[in-house]
Amino acid sequence: MFLDENDRLEYKEKISNTLPKEIVSFLNTEGGTILEGGTILIGINKKKEVVGVTNVDETMRQISDIITDQISPRCISFVKQSHETINGKDIIKIEIKKGNQLFYIKKFGLSEMGCYVRIGSSCKSLMPDEIKERFIKTLSNSTINIIDIPSRKNNLTFQILKNYLLSNNNHISESTFLENYHLLTKEGKFNYLAELLADKNDIVINVATFASSDKTEYLKREEFGGKCLLLAMEQAKNYVNSINQTFVDVTVTPRKERKMFDTEAFEQAWINACVHNKWSESNHPGIYIYNNRLEIESFGGIPSVLTKEQFLRGKSEPVNKQLFDIFRACNFAEESGHGVPSVVKAYGEEAYIFSEYFIDVVIPFNKEGFNETSRKTTKKQPENIKEEIIKIIKNNGKISRKDLSIILNKTEGSIRHHLNKLQEEKIIKHYGPDKGGYWEVLSNENDD
Repeated sequence: MFLDENDRLEYKEKISNTLPKEIVSFLNTEGGTILEGGTILIGINKKKEVVGVTNVDETMRQISDIITDQISPRCISFVKQSHETINGKDIIKIEIKKGNQLFYIKKFGLSEMGCYVRIGSSCKSLMPDEIKERFIKTLSNSTINIIDIPSRKNNLTFQILKNYLLSNNNHISESTFLENYHLLTKEGKFNYLAELLADKNDIVINVATFASSDKTEYLKREEFGGKCLLLAMEQAKNYVNSINQTFVDVTVTPRKERKMFDTEAFEQAWINACVHNKWSESNHPGIYIYNNRLEIESFGGIPSVLTKEQFLRGKSEPVNKQLFDIFRACNFAEESGHGVPSVVKAYGEEAYIFSEYFIDVVIPFNKEGFNETSRKTTKKQPENIKEEIIKIIKNNGKISRKDLSIILNKTEGSIRHHLNKLQEEKIIKHYGPDKGGYWEVLSNENDD
């Protein structure tokens, strides 16, 4: 006779899309010992009847994928699955220990849809205040470097990263690329820095929009993850800039115009949030847009070697040095400490809200007394697209139209038009097929 479902036991006839939530809820069990958690038995229905699992190996593989790819932080050491036989039928037993951090479904991040706890025989969503409180209590104080954390993936590629590097005049040696940019552990395996910068990954960067000045009226969420951090970060930045409307006061002469928020201050705050985030804990920065402000949240707090005053003056101490070096090589960051002072200049020191494990930047919207115009901000474009294309091709003749469009923030149709013009003007030439061929810049008076 089987026990009824309770706060330590769950029956499932087969794998369903609720399994990640159930695993997370057991990992987040409240209690006094590390041994608390729970057990999930797959192959037993809610009536406690043994129905069995038809394909044990495939089911166990699916469970492994859920454990490794859908839940953060890494929980492998807390979850164990095994195969058992009951009444001649195969079942799978998942034993889950209480975790030492706040675990969540990676797709939804640290949100009500991502964080659960086990209450009786059901899973309860944690509220925003509960999430923050539990996160602070359980956050690991580990200072492990992201280059020492092994990636869970073995087949990573880095074409997007290489394109960024080449477009900023960085030389790349294919034979030493991984070592030069610290993308391997000491054992020669891909590390977490490599995972962050790979063409495809499991990063989730959310931009959430709310209808009011708090989180009570949720409107929508945009995701920019699943790709190289540099590109995901830039796409999130461009999305937020696209809402930066221009306001005009037509009652005075000359008329006054201003943006809803300071573009440079926002961009610098967002870059800092991404490069200095405590990625070693698998926590991702995010942007929250309200009706009167936007907030940028990152994890980790002020570096321990800096005081609050030094931080606000622009004293820089990279949390992730190797990631910072790549940001700098790709022209996203600089060592002068310009980012924080630019935010303070625009919005004062009160724009920064500090806690032991978080840094929030609050940027108020500038609307009062002004009327909205129909103009919206546009993505900053290079002054001369042709010159930029020539420069990139000189560094990387094998670059694709798609990659050019990503780097230059242009549509592929626009890139194709400029490439055709450059070919007509005999400035560049393409050799070989569209896929697998290469570009060459011809010698003429336009060359340096």
